[in-house]
Amino acid sequence: MQERKTEESGEPERAPFSLKKMGRKEWSALAGGLAFLILLTAGIYFYAFDRVDLHGSAMVDVPRNSTGRDIADTLEKKGIIRSSTLFRLYSHILGSGKSLQSGTYKMKQGLTIKEAMTELRSGKTESVFVTVPEGYTVRQISSLLKDAGVKGAEDFEKEAASYGPLKYQYGPLPVPVKAEGFLFPDTYNIPKEYTARQICDMMYKRTDSMLTPDIRKKAEAKHLTLHALMTLASMVEREARFKEDQVPIASVMLKRLEIGMPLQIDATIQYALGSPKEELTIADTRIDSPYNTYTHNGLPPGPIGSPGMDAIEAVLEAKPGEYLYYVAQADGHHVFTKSYEEHQAETENIYGK
Repeated sequence: MQERKTEESGEPERAPFSLKKMGRKEWSALAGGLAFLILLTAGIYFYAFDRVDLHGSAMVDVPRNSTGRDIADTLEKKGIIRSSTLFRLYSHILGSGKSLQSGTYKMKQGLTIKEAMTELRSGKTESVFVTVPEGYTVRQISSLLKDAGVKGAEDFEKEAASYGPLKYQYGPLPVPVKAEGFLFPDTYNIPKEYTARQICDMMYKRTDSMLTPDIRKKAEAKHLTLHALMTLASMVEREARFKEDQVPIASVMLKRLEIGMPLQIDATIQYALGSPKEELTIADTRIDSPYNTYTHNGLPPGPIGSPGMDAIEAVLEAKPGEYLYYVAQADGHHVFTKSYEEHQAETENIYGK
């Protein structure tokens, strides 16, 4: 098209803009620009403004090693955000997935994706991590909960004494603390507002999951109830300082049970006394308690602490052997002997006459 000069300015006269005269490239560019603008507007809306029409609050648990899908699905299920899919999309686009902190959060329902991500990145959780070591008693676990500031710690010992939902917790004799030995030693992410019952349920659930079908089959094959297994494992846990001593100690216990010999486990005396002593006396071994394995044959009424998986597996692996005695050396390792005379000689060799 030729340009014409205007009479007044002498400038070329340009043809007026016309959509009808736009080519395919111009149309594609315009359509692309409009599509980008629409997507950008929609993206901003769904990220920063879209929210569920809910106005309550919910507890959101984000375990360690949770995937982005796990977190997003939980947020949608709890009514925190509208769409799990959009949360995962924006998490991927923004690269914020790795910065989300584990823990238990008390979150408002009806948050935008942006608000939910901000809270999960803050790490301001309503929970604490509590690690229960192997061998701990209910009393010791209660002390850990108090130090961590968990609300349910106030009446945890009372609840643990009376509450026992697992069928295999019960043996032939009554026990003063039903939960003893059945609160699996592990690291727990416990909401600070949890009651004693909720804490117990959390720990019972972990115990039940750790006692796998394979473990239950092995116990049955050894003619051990789960109650007996956990009782034996708790004594092995408290007696053995080192893992390599666990199977031999379990073998001694099984041998004594086989021939009807008292177990004579010092750890059961310590449990009966209620507080640890550096050295037990002859008088201590004569106290009147069903947990006194010096004066009572067979197993004590129940576990004397929470055994770890190594101790449980040690009992399942062990068989009654030739040893009937063991004594701890200064470094904590044990010396095993077949007769009382050998045991006395080793004891004198280690501790003197």
